[in-house]
Amino acid sequence: MTGAPAVSVVIPTRNRCRLLRAALDSVETQNLRPTEVIVVSDGSSDGTDELVRDRGLRLVRTDGVGAGGARNAGWRAATSEIVAFTDDDCVARPDWLERLIAPFEGAPSLAIAQGRTVPAAPAGPDQRSLDVSRETGLYETCNIAYRRQALEVVGGFDEGLARSWGHFGEDVELAWRVKRAGWESRFVEAATVEHHVFDVSLISVIGRQWACRRFPALVKRVPELRAQLPGGRWFLRSHGPWVQLALLGLLISIRSPRAGAVMSTPYLLWLLRNVGLTKAPRQVLLDLVTSAALLQGSLESRSILF
Repeated sequence: MTGAPAVSVVIPTRNRCRLLRAALDSVETQNLRPTEVIVVSDGSSDGTDELVRDRGLRLVRTDGVGAGGARNAGWRAATSEIVAFTDDDCVARPDWLERLIAPFEGAPSLAIAQGRTVPAAPAGPDQRSLDVSRETGLYETCNIAYRRQALEVVGGFDEGLARSWGHFGEDVELAWRVKRAGWESRFVEAATVEHHVFDVSLISVIGRQWACRRFPALVKRVPELRAQLPGGRWFLRSHGPWVQLALLGLLISIRSPRAGAVMSTPYLLWLLRNVGLTKAPRQVLLDLVTSAALLQGSLESRSILF
């Protein structure tokens, strides 16, 4: 691509040698070859370091600093004007990199280009993947490029925040700090990576829903997110209003069963239309866990989110 800016690709990883191999295969066979590929091995002990060295790629070692700290080590070691991030559980399509960095040409105010992330295969209810088809304000770092100058200006990922939040939300917080500093962002739908589909247990799914308790604090830290929440300014989930109405109806039904039933009807209809009768009990359980998590997080952070 004529006039394309120099680009370094940074991949943080920890003990995922098998997945990393596929990710590296996809990055090393890009239509546009990166200036360098930097793998940050965050305390790996499964042959990751040997894999990277055998391929002649740059290896940076960190010791259990988490994804945010590993990415900081990666971009600080980079030598290019643009730093593209992807993850060890992603496979980039051949034109990913050239598509992702194309918007930077002739756009000095652009600092963030986010690409599309799709599941590598259809994901079922007991599977986990990632699907990002538009700019939601979360700026997932599995498929994103930053102008290195912007990272230098704001100082990169907040590693203290990452540790205090259990390595949650530091990618969101970084992007909004960059935007507040006057830089622009753009979503590049054609720059696609495929995210691995993981098999997960119901207990694991419940655990991830419980992790939603961190979202109220994140929204307090990044109030711009409220305008982009799926359910409106106060609701994390698109069906969140119906969940809360049903919970309120459950309380009211103690005194007025008819009123409680009326208030629960929109949620029941949503379940039937979007989930189905057989999967409804599982969804109700997850919605209850999520609601409890958001309540706890709202109380702790003093930032209301349902």
